[in-house]
Amino acid sequence: MMDIALLDEKLSKVLSEKRYTHSVYVSHTAVDMAKIFGLDIKKAFLAGLVHDCAKYMSYDEMIDTAKRYGYTFDGMTLACPGIMHADVGALLAQYEYGIDDTGILDAIRYHTVAREGMTSLEKIIYIADMAEPMRDFDGVDRLRELSKSDLDKAFFEALRLSLEFNIKKKNIIHPNTLLAYNEVLINTREEKQ
Repeated sequence: MMDIALLDEKLSKVLSEKRYTHSVYVSHTAVDMAKIFGLDIKKAFLAGLVHDCAKYMSYDEMIDTAKRYGYTFDGMTLACPGIMHADVGALLAQYEYGIDDTGILDAIRYHTVAREGMTSLEKIIYIADMAEPMRDFDGVDRLRELSKSDLDKAFFEALRLSLEFNIKKKNIIHPNTLLAYNEVLINTREEKQ
C-alpha cells in the first residue's frame, strides 16, 4: 500500500481544495465514529480519506479507467453518472494506491448508494460522507447526533435523507439504496416482534 503521507499528498494534488478538505473531514468523522463503535481506526481513516479519490475524473475518464481494470458498470449506475466515482474510486484505491483490504474497498464502492448487508465500516463511511462538519442541510444535526450513539439508526436516517433529497430533485434512485432502506425496515420490524 502507498504510504499514507504520499497518498494524502497525491489526493491534495488531484482533488479540488474543497473536495480534498471534504475528504479529510470525512476521514476524521469516520475515525470518531470508529472509536465509538469499536472499529479499526486506521481502516476508517483510510476509507474516509480515499472515498472520493475519483471525483476529479470526467465521465469518459471513469469509463476508460473501468475498462482498463476490467470493470463493468451496471445500467443503473450508468444512468446516474454522479455516483460512478464510487466504483472507480474503489478501482483506483486497489490498483493505483495499493489498498488490498476488501472492507476498505467496499466502503469506498458503496459510499454513495449503499447496499443490502452493509458492514459497520461501510455504514460509517456512508454516514461520515453526509455528516462531516462542512455539510449543511436540513436533518444533518440529527444525523450527527445519531452517529454518536446508534450506528444502525444513523444509517437508516442517512438512507432516509438521501431518498428524500433524490425524490425532491427527481433524481434516479439506485436500487441498492432502496434495498438497503427496505432491509433496515424489515430488520427493525423483526426486532420488535
